[in-house]
Amino acid sequence: MSKKILIIGSGIAGIAASLKLKSYGLESTIVDKGNFIGGRIGTREEKVGKNTYYFFHGAQFFTAKNNNFKKIINLGIKEHYIKKFGDFSPPRFRGFPTMRNFLTNISKDINIQQNFKITGLKKINKKISALDEKSKSWNVFDAVISTIPAPQNLELMNNFPVLKQSLKTASYDACMALMFYFDEHPLKIPDYFEFYNNPSILSWMAASNNKRYWTAHTKGSYSNLNLDTNKLLIKNEILSSIEEFLSVFMNRPNINFSSLHVWKYAKIKQIVVGKQIDPEFPIAIAGDFMEGPNVESAFISGEKAAELVFNRLG
Repeated sequence: MSKKILIIGSGIAGIAASLKLKSYGLESTIVDKGNFIGGRIGTREEKVGKNTYYFFHGAQFFTAKNNNFKKIINLGIKEHYIKKFGDFSPPRFRGFPTMRNFLTNISKDINIQQNFKITGLKKINKKISALDEKSKSWNVFDAVISTIPAPQNLELMNNFPVLKQSLKTASYDACMALMFYFDEHPLKIPDYFEFYNNPSILSWMAASNNKRYWTAHTKGSYSNLNLDTNKLLIKNEILSSIEEFLSVFMNRPNINFSSLHVWKYAKIKQIVVGKQIDPEFPIAIAGDFMEGPNVESAFISGEKAAELVFNRLG
């Protein structure tokens, strides 16, 4: 069965959907408006002299309960682009040497086009037409799976009211990700901290694969309230919280600010209540907003969308 299938979004949900379609013998093309694949499985580069270091400014790890996701993880461990992270139960994993390497390896046989934004979707006969922002042209596909965050997906679904209604039920917490580094390699501290039951504005902070380079994320309550706050004020407030906490482990912690990234749709707070595929047309939605706030949930959602589309194309 030869079909032309478009997937919008090159995060884990989109890649999972493409891999699942491939297992059915169907090829697909993934497009994404960003510079790099991964979505919130992000990696930020920092150049210091001739050396390049990395911050993991999005998801810090992933867990695996689903059998298909476990197979992906086990293959990555075998081929050395996934490593176990810390000593947690259930086990936590990371891409190696960066989080993004996880996705670049599992997607190496998929056609992915970055810096490619879809700005419209409409019905045409029993197919779906997609509007390319750059060329301003409409291209027809046998099926579409859209995996971008629910609020952005809403903008594309004006012609698909059932999916639009589903997407309206999802909600997110925002997050401020502050990247910082130590002057010297810190010896006396763990590489991961959680603050969920703590009054701190921080939710967690963690080292990358180099312990000098860290990312701290703020709690949703703080982030939601401060989306429009001056970023310099936010930076200083987060740095103060980090320094105050680290002072328990070291005198005058010597940390340096690198950058601040705002994830407007960071963590799903309310998953979708409603349909994942249009009742008539071969268009589906996928992402953490369908299943839950973690990498594995987005993967599962992508696979489910692919199965729904495959059955619809039948």
